[in-house]
Amino acid sequence: MRWIDPEGNGKKVLLVGPMVGQRYPPVEGDSVPIYSYRPGTWQRETISTEPRGVLHAIYPVNWDDTPRQQLLTASFAGLHRLELVHGQWAATRLTPGDPRPWPLCGSSEVRLGHLGLQRFLAAIEPWHGNQVVVYLPEGEHWKRVVIEDRMDNGHALAVGDLDGDGRDEIVSGFRGKGYQLSIYQAVDATGEHWRKTVLDDGGIAAADCVIEDFNGDGKPDIACIGASTGNVKLYINLGK
Repeated sequence: MRWIDPEGNGKKVLLVGPMVGQRYPPVEGDSVPIYSYRPGTWQRETISTEPRGVLHAIYPVNWDDTPRQQLLTASFAGLHRLELVHGQWAATRLTPGDPRPWPLCGSSEVRLGHLGLQRFLAAIEPWHGNQVVVYLPEGEHWKRVVIEDRMDNGHALAVGDLDGDGRDEIVSGFRGKGYQLSIYQAVDATGEHWRKTVLDDGGIAAADCVIEDFNGDGKPDIACIGASTGNVKLYINLGK
């Protein structure tokens, strides 16, 4: 469930993305709907059936640097971008995600980041997968760069500028055996090479993370919730 302001007028609508469509487990090609609900009437409207298999992430973003928000989705069909155009939702497929055959295909999570003025996408692939993937714009397409392939049940993903240099870092963690939470930092201008730093080795089976300034000191911190570890952890940014 997510709130989104698709027209940039401050009037948000509620989005609901079920994980599967009409059956579980899904079979190849099964579509998954995304619904919207407008406050007041609360009537269900289907805005897209583009996701396939398992829809694991819906993520509102300011894609074009305006108040108008668009929606990124991650499913077995990869990554899509949805936008409201003249009252109708239009879907654009950005990338098919992990290129392996069904069901080891597509994407599980997605976030939007920036390296200076350059936009990038961060994803976990495939569903609950072993990879952290960066997608870099390359003309009308996106170049797929795998920066991690040793996760077990990857689930947590967040993007933010942790060191204040105008270039976002990626935070990702997995819930499987040997669970870790790590930070990935681009080491070149293009974002094709990343350095990994383990933030928490065995202390949290990270299911989700957010990057915010939790103590009001002007530096973004990291908060994560653990699955099998049954905990919530706050990682304070000391700025060192």
